[in-house]
Amino acid sequence: MKQFLLSLWLCLCPIKNIYAQQVVRNDGIIMGTVTDGENHPVSGATIILKRQGIEDIGLTTTSKDNGSFQFLKLSPGTYTLTTSHISYQTYLIKQIVIGNNSSKLNLPNISLQNNYSELKEVNIISPRKSYITHQLDRVVINVSSLLSNTGTNALDVLNNAPAVQVTDDAISLRGKEGVTVYIDDRPSYLTGKDLLDYLKTLPSGTLDKIEIMTNPPAQYNAEGNAGIINIKTKKGKLKGFNSGLSATYQQGVYAKANSNINFNYGFHKINLFGNLGYSLTNNYYDVARNRQFNNVQPYNNLLMSQFNTETSTTISYNYKLGFDYDIDAHNKLGVTIAGIIHPYHEHGNYSTAFNRLNKVDSTINTISLLHYITRNNTVNLNFHHQFHKPTQELNINTDYLQYSTDPLQVINSGTYLPGNTLISNYTLNTYNPFKAKIFGAKADYADELPGHLKMSIGIQTTYSIRESTGDYLYTINNKTYPSDSLNGSFSYRENINAAYVNFQKTTKRFDMQVGLRLEYTHAEAMRQSAVLLTATTAEYNYSNLFPTAYISYKLDTASANTLILSIGRRISRPGYGDLNSFVFTFDRYSSNKGNPEIVPAYSNNLDLSFNMQDKITAGITYSDTRNDIAQYYQLTGYALAFVPVNIAKVNAYGAYFNLSQPVTKWWSTNLYSDFTHNQYAGQVLNIGYLNNTVNTITVSGSQQFKLPHGWSMEVNGSYHNKLTDGQGIYLPMWLLNASIQKTILKNKGAIILTARDIFNSRTLRRKIEYQYASLTSSNHSDNQTIGLTFTYKFGASASARQHHNSIETEAGRAGVN
Repeated sequence: MKQFLLSLWLCLCPIKNIYAQQVVRNDGIIMGTVTDGENHPVSGATIILKRQGIEDIGLTTTSKDNGSFQFLKLSPGTYTLTTSHISYQTYLIKQIVIGNNSSKLNLPNISLQNNYSELKEVNIISPRKSYITHQLDRVVINVSSLLSNTGTNALDVLNNAPAVQVTDDAISLRGKEGVTVYIDDRPSYLTGKDLLDYLKTLPSGTLDKIEIMTNPPAQYNAEGNAGIINIKTKKGKLKGFNSGLSATYQQGVYAKANSNINFNYGFHKINLFGNLGYSLTNNYYDVARNRQFNNVQPYNNLLMSQFNTETSTTISYNYKLGFDYDIDAHNKLGVTIAGIIHPYHEHGNYSTAFNRLNKVDSTINTISLLHYITRNNTVNLNFHHQFHKPTQELNINTDYLQYSTDPLQVINSGTYLPGNTLISNYTLNTYNPFKAKIFGAKADYADELPGHLKMSIGIQTTYSIRESTGDYLYTINNKTYPSDSLNGSFSYRENINAAYVNFQKTTKRFDMQVGLRLEYTHAEAMRQSAVLLTATTAEYNYSNLFPTAYISYKLDTASANTLILSIGRRISRPGYGDLNSFVFTFDRYSSNKGNPEIVPAYSNNLDLSFNMQDKITAGITYSDTRNDIAQYYQLTGYALAFVPVNIAKVNAYGAYFNLSQPVTKWWSTNLYSDFTHNQYAGQVLNIGYLNNTVNTITVSGSQQFKLPHGWSMEVNGSYHNKLTDGQGIYLPMWLLNASIQKTILKNKGAIILTARDIFNSRTLRRKIEYQYASLTSSNHSDNQTIGLTFTYKFGASASARQHHNSIETEAGRAGVN
């Protein structure tokens, strides 16, 4: 018997060894996705995986932008998984079993819902959606979390966003000019007033999130010294039909209205999605300008006073349609088309009075009629391949964009002596059509290398063609002549090729990401003047390296408090309008022209911040910019021309603070403040040395109140003391808004009453010092409004995967002249 037992034990030894080898296998995988109660992805959630019986050992990761997460190389055993986020209650899965053989587990969707529910051994409790979420390389703002964003437009949403300031012709970020604006990871291709007008046509009901990246990672192109603002619109992915609609009517001095509908229909392997929007905006602009000339010949202490009144009507039609098709388990194909049609009509009355020794010398009265239609259409084709290895994927995007506008303006001016005596009459007809075509392609490959080192590499190419024509006719004493000095054409062709590599590593205490981007630019500009028999051409060639780095250190084991350091290099290339030397005339004494001599601007940026569970964020920033591109005001006689120039050196440093905290169960607060010191210094146009230093303090915030019986209320506002964009200074400004909401129709619908700019305080005032003179201006429009919005949801909606498109390098550089 003993011999039999001994023989049996010897036979079982190899089996025991094999079993031991199986036990120590470490190729198990756990994957999952975190969403909120509306099935939107939750990014930045902390997921902790612990093996039962080994309480002091745990693995930690965070959910990505699409809510996904994964743990690799797991040994067999029983695990617990805890998901936490500052805006939600803890989600606990008590038992996950990894078998002895290779095991890949795709967990059910981790849904952080509003109401308490129980699913097997999972506890879920979720309060409201967080307004602001901080990630390693960006800040994410959930548009729908701010009640006052309802029934407005994209520009109003940016006005409410922390760290963003909107003036009459530009958007700045933490007091810095040079922001690149994206729509759904696609560049907007507009700058200045054209960009602001475009954002006004996008209803807020079509928007999902705003991503603010002061130092974007290497996957994004390096354009924009102040960073990137990425506006993401809604896109559904649920099975069946889901939709939501919104309609708003606002009344100020004039009426305004907008409406939109979002929808998606998912069946089998296909998901159709889209949104349609319409807006009607009637507006006015009252502008008062005073140009005080110094007591220098030939000006002799002259005061030129301008009073302008413009009334306008804008109608906008927006659309986005697309589908995603799951070819099989590893391959997906998607197509998206989007566009806008934007007719604009404007009627202006301008009065210019010349005063000497407080007496009217002469007066010019001008009537202007302006009309144009803007068309912006894009097509994106994207392909996604998921390799058998879960961390290995390939994304390919191709894009085409077509943009055009055709401004037609008639300016009729009469000059009068005291006593209303007409001494001359002048009529100027202008036609300045502009069109742009942009082609792009981009490929990104991602994988995880040994040691849990994540790697992504990519290549990108963009080719753009931009063309404009200036056709001017002037009439004096009933005789019409072509303005040969202004007439002509301008074309610009540009090719940007780029490649990047990015590495990311997560440890128990550190999150690290480093990247390097190479961009090569070749461009050709050609100007054909009506008085020249040959064209004038210029060629530009330059290549640059743009490094980025992020380091996040967890101050505690729960990852509740972190320090984040980011550094990077950026570029601002001259836009099309900056290089076009043709003149765009506003009136006889105000014009805009380009400067073919300007060169790209480069900046080095640093940011150090502390984050406590997304409740408190505090940080300091520094940037050094060389050859900054800014608008300069050049005086020729009595006429003022706005000319882009290079400013040799711009230094900016500052600090910021953000508080997002529930005060009680029914009251929550969001507060933001920053301080920025900006200094512009350098020789400008060989006519003077600019030395402009401005300290800017910005304060903004919102107070949200949840009331009984489906009522809620919100008050928000903002204030800044002074802003600068180089030569000019914007004077202090503040505003206050309020909203109240009542949910109806079993919480699927809502009615929102909103009062904007309650005290009618949003007046843009600017002061500019230039050679021999100074300019002060005040610009007021139809901002004080009261509006009523109705929203309704059919089913639920969710955000689908986002595609980084291939024409990012052109953001904001196709400005209309």
